[in-house]
Amino acid sequence: MPNTTSAITVQEHLRDLQNLVQESLKQWNLATTTTAATALAAQSNPGRLTNELHPLGPVQVSLLQRNYKERIAAIRAICLSFAQGPLHQSLNGGEASSAAALRKYSSLLKDETGLEEAIHSAKSSMKLCQSTIRAASHDGNIKSDHLINTIRDMATELGLECYLETGSRPDSLLPVSTLTIGGNVIVIDIEVESTGAVLRVKVSYASEIHQDERIDRLLAHNLRCKCGKLTPASQESGKTSEVLIHSPNCSRDFDAFSKNLRALATLDSFTKKYPNVDFFHNIRSIDMDFKELFKREMTITGGDLHRVLRQGHGIPMNHAVLAGPSVAYWASKQDLLDLSWDTLATAVEQGANEKVKVPFHRISITMEESVTPLAGYLPTDRSGFLLSEAEMQSLSTVPYGSIMNDQGSVGPTTILQQPLKWIVPSTDPTVEAAYIAVLHPPVVVAEEVAKQLAALSNQAGLNTTMGFHKDPGYLSLQERLIDQNAEQTQWTVTLDHGTNGVRQLYSFERTKNEARLLYRIPFTHISQVYICTKLLRQQVAFNTLFQSCFKEAVSVNETKSQLATILPSSNNIGDDRSIEVPIVIQTPQPPSMILASFTNPYTDTSMALEILIDAGSGLPTVRLVNGGAMTLVPGLVAMTGNSGMGMSMNMGGIISGSNLGMDFDSQQHQQQQQQQLLDQQFAIEGDKLTKVLQTCDSIPILVRWVLKRSLAWMKERHQSIRSHPGHLGRRASSYVEEGGILKRPRV
Repeated sequence: MPNTTSAITVQEHLRDLQNLVQESLKQWNLATTTTAATALAAQSNPGRLTNELHPLGPVQVSLLQRNYKERIAAIRAICLSFAQGPLHQSLNGGEASSAAALRKYSSLLKDETGLEEAIHSAKSSMKLCQSTIRAASHDGNIKSDHLINTIRDMATELGLECYLETGSRPDSLLPVSTLTIGGNVIVIDIEVESTGAVLRVKVSYASEIHQDERIDRLLAHNLRCKCGKLTPASQESGKTSEVLIHSPNCSRDFDAFSKNLRALATLDSFTKKYPNVDFFHNIRSIDMDFKELFKREMTITGGDLHRVLRQGHGIPMNHAVLAGPSVAYWASKQDLLDLSWDTLATAVEQGANEKVKVPFHRISITMEESVTPLAGYLPTDRSGFLLSEAEMQSLSTVPYGSIMNDQGSVGPTTILQQPLKWIVPSTDPTVEAAYIAVLHPPVVVAEEVAKQLAALSNQAGLNTTMGFHKDPGYLSLQERLIDQNAEQTQWTVTLDHGTNGVRQLYSFERTKNEARLLYRIPFTHISQVYICTKLLRQQVAFNTLFQSCFKEAVSVNETKSQLATILPSSNNIGDDRSIEVPIVIQTPQPPSMILASFTNPYTDTSMALEILIDAGSGLPTVRLVNGGAMTLVPGLVAMTGNSGMGMSMNMGGIISGSNLGMDFDSQQHQQQQQQQLLDQQFAIEGDKLTKVLQTCDSIPILVRWVLKRSLAWMKERHQSIRSHPGHLGRRASSYVEEGGILKRPRV
């Protein structure tokens, strides 16, 4: 929570405004200086924006608007006071003898203000230079000073008090500084050795029940340098001690520490502002509810942790990335490849977040200021929002709110089969605070998904931002997912080489699907977190499948050059007998559908893989759609289509005279058998396609699997045709098998 401003002059208020704007621009990744903004405006083709300017982005837009208006109002009040004050009246209507002196005094005030502003600007620049030099220094003492001063500045900005004490400790030969950060109900002690090494971080609360060592470890991890090089050094006493040697790229995660400190400071400030509500208790209650849901789903699934991750409420991990409750709701198949689910289950049960190395997609719960009351809060004698299984049978009313029957907690793909029951506390109109779900990492979502998530807390502004018909400078959903590369038109994915190898050439239909990059989602009740989880799973699954086609941004020429290196015997890349398959990716209904369309080189038929992504679990299902085509077989050209009808013609006098004397009925029967074989279309059951895609989360791998199956199917069909006697089953000498396909030899 930002420190309350004590500005009393117009200049001080203007500085506050400047800080508000610059901090917001920094979080939006936009130009933070006038020079940079002017240069950007002068560009004929400026860089396209990244879809962060909306109410669910990194900046809390409603609070920024309120703070901006408050400072503008304060500036106007000061100007109005001056315009109506005695000094202004004396300057314009006073005696001539005193007016001259007053005008001189007014001129001196203006000069003094200008000088003060110049000094302030120079002071700020010097402090920035000093901080930069200290951060780049390898000296341990300088590192220690820089660390302590940086933390002190963060805490002071948040309205917390800081105290510094330096002394010695029995277990350390070097001086140790202890920075104590105090709030209303929390105290944070940070012990830093003179080398710059963080020895310990301890967070204490007014109530012992909120103590949790995991948050101590999280804050310490944020502050510890990542180089970790210790060397023995001699001391004046003759004893040796390990000294931390900082590498040039040594850095601490001050950004993560700042976010965690802000999360704690916000709850601490709310406790003073709203003494009737224990906000730490409510946050802890949410964590207890996540653990209870996890326990129930693990019992129902027989300990199937993977199913709980993909279809349940997620895996609870308190204080994992951000201070507060957290749930992991998704991870890619690649990240889960070497995971031991038993080891993960043990780590979750023990609360050992540092042992979990999988980069899960997580939702962290914290609180922030709100311009309007949004949520209700539990009394201290109630330990959770979720009703226990016994309470679901007996409890019907509560004096501080109502009981909700959550029908959204059950469905075809959910683990729970009985609706949950929640307590919905009454909203206090005086408490301007809101729960917030922070996404780690941020997620690119389609416009409709962003609107659904914004509706949880009645967030306004999404319908009026970033419409394509209003501003074409924003990246579409597809462009945002392929690293903003809007100029490239084709991506090559090569999974194998040589004979029967396939180079998949991907392009996407450039439909303008709007996108948002989500960082945070305000909500009013814990039950809405599951709604967020299901929508995000579907979107992340969509993003992963779409990006699987465009990860290898390698041009065709580069691919041919690589193949020439792999196959040195080929003097000409045209001698490589691998096949190129152009594939068009369409996204008619993101994030619920993806279409991959291509012409199968083995069957000469157009095909489309229709991928539907479940809105609850994010699991894809696949259906193969065949189209009509010309299929060339030995001695026969068959025209097949959706009607299933065929037509055959004589190929270059292949039918011999002896065949003319064949028994007509036998010949007709053989022709019917041949036609039945030719009329068959290549097909794969949707269950098999779905299993392949759910195993790999990759469209290129799925396409290659389909092509291999179709090659095997064609070979089997040709073998069946040749196995029947008669002129139609004979292989024409003018055809050769090349790469699994029967073709005329080149002349």
